[in-house]
Amino acid sequence: MKRWVGSIVGIVGIAAVLMVTITGGAVAAAKSSGKIKVCVSLAGYSTGFWAAYVQYEATYAKQDGITLDGPISANGDAATQASQLQTCINQKVNALLINPVDSAAISTTDALAAKHHIPVVMMDVGPSSAPHIYAVVRANNLTIGADGADYICKHAGGGKYSSTVTGTAAVLQGDLASINGLDRSNGFVNEMGKVCPEIHVVTYPTLWASATAVQDATTALSTFSNLVGIYNSFSGPDNGIISALQSAGKLHTVAFVETDGVPAELALIRAGTLDATVSQPVDLYAKEGLAYAKLAAQHKAEPKIGSKGLGGGTIVSLNGSPEDALPSTFVTSANANNASLWGNTYKGP
Repeated sequence: MKRWVGSIVGIVGIAAVLMVTITGGAVAAAKSSGKIKVCVSLAGYSTGFWAAYVQYEATYAKQDGITLDGPISANGDAATQASQLQTCINQKVNALLINPVDSAAISTTDALAAKHHIPVVMMDVGPSSAPHIYAVVRANNLTIGADGADYICKHAGGGKYSSTVTGTAAVLQGDLASINGLDRSNGFVNEMGKVCPEIHVVTYPTLWASATAVQDATTALSTFSNLVGIYNSFSGPDNGIISALQSAGKLHTVAFVETDGVPAELALIRAGTLDATVSQPVDLYAKEGLAYAKLAAQHKAEPKIGSKGLGGGTIVSLNGSPEDALPSTFVTSANANNASLWGNTYKGP
């Protein structure tokens, strides 16, 4: 009997060794062949900004030998995104690359992925809470909002900061469930309180909806006779807001600043109808997001806080996860033709 038990133990031991060897060989083969499958989930990609992201991503995935599952659009619905990502997890993809709809709700998916040993990388938008993920690739959204406040403050002060200039500034917020929407709004409000404390800030939650943003801008124009500026947290509603400014006879009297840096915005700046925008590095979101997903799938060490990131920025901590903080560029008529802006080189699909 002891011999029989010993034989079973020996067989189990051999099987375990074989399983480890086979698994290790499969991982090694995947690494050497570059056969890495990344599931890409976006909050949505109906805007020009995200259409550009999708095209850049396809290009970089081909260059890096990555197979994409998606990109899948959640159409702005967190529950839909969770369901889509669970399917990817069940299919045992090598990594998840996520642009979350809701920075808090995505934590449930993060935990599920961790349970299945699938690394998570987020781009453009990061998590607002635990669990820890491999990496985040995004711009400093507090700075994006602050840049808008700086411009409107100077515009109202005749080209300089003024602690005594008065007026009202309207912020067309994104979705505050997204850390980006929250950061841009807070960045604007906090900066305006520092540089032009007598300018009153009113906020309008648009949920990234262009029609809502246009209606809110129109409301602000008719409500506040002392309106000095409109800061829009995203691109898309520019033409509608410009039309509202023209109808009110306040184009350029009321400064209009947007966010994203899409080709259409740069064209409007050159045409003299949009005052400024903040250009987000959408090309780097695609390039570096995939690069980190590939490193994660290959079980490479995650980026170390304080070190230099792949995009040239410094790795910082975002709610406990490493973030490669990429630079954004403030664009006015003075630099709208700069060839380094992705909006001037992107040719569209």
